[in-house]
Amino acid sequence: MTEFTAGFGIWEWIMVIIAILSLLLIIPFAIFDTLKSKSLSTGQKFLWIIFILIAPYLGAVVYLFWGRKQKAL
Repeated sequence: MTEFTAGFGIWEWIMVIIAILSLLLIIPFAIFDTLKSKSLSTGQKFLWIIFILIAPYLGAVVYLFWGRKQKAL
C-alpha cells in the first residue's frame, strides 16, 4: 500500500468505493438526461455532451446543477 492508503480502515475504503461509483454513474446519467431533454435544442444537447465528454466530472456536475430545466428528484 502507499503511504496515503496505509492507514485506511474498512470504512474509509467503503467511502472511497461509494465516491468512485457515484462519479462513474453521474456521467452516463448526465449524458442520458441531456439526450432525452425536451427543453434543449439539438445544438444545445450537442454542446452539453461535448462539455461532459471533455471534462467528465465537472461537465456532468455542472449540467446536473445548472443545465437541467426541471428540478432534480
